[in-house]
Formats: sequence, structure tokens, C-alpha cells
Amino acid sequence: MPSFEELFEELARHNDRSVIWNNWLDFVIKINLINHDGKETNYYGNEKTYFKMMQAWLNELAIKLEKYPYYDILGEFYEELVTSKVKSSQMGQFFSPVSVSELVNDIVHHDIKDHNLEGEIANDPACGSARMLLSAHIKSKGKLFLLGEELDGAAARMAVLNFYSHGCRGSILQIDTLTREFYAGWRINKYLYHGIPIPHIEEIYSPVEAYDFFELKNDNVDETTVAPTTISKSDVQTTLI
Repeated sequence: MPSFEELFEELARHNDRSVIWNNWLDFVIKINLINHDGKETNYYGNEKTYFKMMQAWLNELAIKLEKYPYYDILGEFYEELVTSKVKSSQMGQFFSPVSVSELVNDIVHHDIKDHNLEGEIANDPACGSARMLLSAHIKSKGKLFLLGEELDGAAARMAVLNFYSHGCRGSILQIDTLTREFYAGWRINKYLYHGIPIPHIEEIYSPVEAYDFFELKNDNVDETTVAPTTISKSDVQTTLI
């Protein structure tokens, strides 16, 4: 199978890189929605390649997760190949290195073992592709509900897919954190332990819906549970069927 980068570059030869990237993110989210509105989106005949890209992404992520507890392939790829450093700096957009994400979580959650995390929320109001929240997910062994807010549409959608592929339960809002102007939102893996034991995404239509998790308890997650990473090399194909 061609690599994720090879498939992307194949499309980028004849199309704007940012457009291809945004369309692919949108495509993957939409085919994993459990509340799809049924409206078709024109992907200009690229659907087959987008699906192959999704397969390649999950395969490559599964390999990374054999070595690391979490891995932000999407953010890494976006930084290196989709957008330039000049554009990123103009937007004030830089992705936190893993070492910084780990340090922040070590400081914030240094006594995490001493607390009952039932109903607790970890919130990142400028989450980018959600690296800090992925780290919080691992350190809490999947017990925290995660809330990410991000103004940039591409970064918000990368965060959605990082939640989806790492078994995180929470919500991502594309929102202006200062003015609270809302653009889009998603709940991810809400029913992972309650009827839908595979990764899933719901589209939401107001910030209030982001908190609609708390009628469900973490009954199936105990202190010995390893953070529920749902993608492995052996089940990538099963996940995609």
C-alpha cells in the first residue's frame, strides 16, 4: 500500500495542498459520523484516494503506537508538508512539542492518582491538533473527559481525528475562545463503553452539546485500565469495514 505521504502528494501535484488536506479531514470525519445528515459533499472524484489515505494513516499510526503511548501523525504531517513555517507564524499557530505537552501534564496532573476523576474535564482552550489532551488522556488512563477548543478549522478537525483514533472521549469545538463565536463541533466516542464499542463521531450544533457526556458514567473503566487506544495493526481493516 502506498504511504500516506505518497497518496497526498499524488493529489497535491494538481491541487492546492491546503484544499486537499481540508477535504480529506472533512471526508474522514463525515464517513465516521453516527448522525450524518445524508447530504452529499463533492470531493471531485477523490473519494477513493481519500479512503486509501485513511487506511494508510491508520496503518502508520498503529505502527507508531507500538512504540509510543500516543502519536500525532496528523499534526506532524501538517507542520512539515501542508503549511509553511511562515504561514504558521503569521497565524500565531505553532504546535506544542511532545516534550512540552508531557511537561505541562506532569505539572497539572502530578497528583492524578490521588483523585477520583469521575466527571472531571481536561480543557485546552487553544488545542491545535490536541497533543496536550492526548497526553492527559494517557496519564488519566482514559478517565478524563476531554474538551478542546480551536479557532482554526483544519487544526480542530485534526484534533477530532486524534480523539477518534486514540480512544479519547470528549468534544472538540471550532470556536473563537475570546468572543465565543461558534463555527462547528463534534463529540467523539461518547458511547465507546455504552453500546458502540468502535470509534465514532457525532456532529454537534452548539457549545452546550459538548458537555452532553455526564449522563453516562465510566462504569467500565477502572484504575487498572490502560488508556483505550482503539487502533492496532491487526484491527485496522476491521475498523474500516
